[in-house]
Amino acid sequence: MFLDLKDPSSILAWWSVWPARHNEYLDGLLASRPQFAGAIKQAKREIASNTDLQLQLAESVREMREQAARQSVREKSSMELRWQELATAV
Repeated sequence: MFLDLKDPSSILAWWSVWPARHNEYLDGLLASRPQFAGAIKQAKREIASNTDLQLQLAESVREMREQAARQSVREKSSMELRWQELATAV
């Protein structure tokens, strides 16, 4: 995918790929790339004013949180197994 930071529609297309993550990136881009502030702000206004995009963002955030929770459980299980192996090896 090609992201044109001068084009709000390009920014929205990019944002739509992973709204939860890209929403945060937009804030970083605003701070680090002031030359593109106009297009980024316009895209952010569209996201804020569009109910469908807000729902897409909420769903993406929910999915990201669920994935993080599953990862946490897997990591915990993995650590518990390692501790059990170490305890039985002694």
